[in-house]
Amino acid sequence: MNTGKRLAHRPVDQAKQDAILASARDEFFEYGFESASIERIAAAANVSKVTIYNHFQNKENLFSAMVGSECRIMRGNLREMSDEEMPLRTELVNFAQAMMEFLSSPDIIRFDRRMAAEVERHPELGELFLNAGPRLMQKMLIEMLACEMEKGKLAKANPQEAAAHLFGSVKGFADVEWRFSDPEKAAASVTTASLEAAIDRFLLAYST
Repeated sequence: MNTGKRLAHRPVDQAKQDAILASARDEFFEYGFESASIERIAAAANVSKVTIYNHFQNKENLFSAMVGSECRIMRGNLREMSDEEMPLRTELVNFAQAMMEFLSSPDIIRFDRRMAAEVERHPELGELFLNAGPRLMQKMLIEMLACEMEKGKLAKANPQEAAAHLFGSVKGFADVEWRFSDPEKAAASVTTASLEAAIDRFLLAYST
């Protein structure tokens, strides 16, 4: 009987968790980590503070969960290793477009600026952020490139270095624009043509 009750409540719990993460995203992006308010997050998600602490225990865990959720947007565009249907170039272009759309979002740019200031005071916050999202995405990209190298679709090389070259080629000097220019204008500087050119240069450099 008890098990049945827990199963019946799972969709409601998931709905609450999704609402909390959506509200946490808005709060952290607007105010940064230090100034973010659990009270405001709870009010926006229409839940109690107790519910948030029941799900996430503390502000740090909530922040990590929010970052992880956001970074899944990028990671979700890395294919499953068993997928043999999509051409490698198409895959990489799709990944590059998803990554740059995410990173060039005005919300993300503002969040990045706030994070840089907060990490100066709280270095551990930077590690929390990196471990919750970017490093997981990096790991998946490295694994994908290593798999393509093993299949002979890319030249054999250090997959970690290849991932760094790919990321750098796609991102270019855009992050300089993002840090010091108007976020809306910076977002408009990313074009499909420039991303495709970056992928083509990468594939040429690692051609077999």
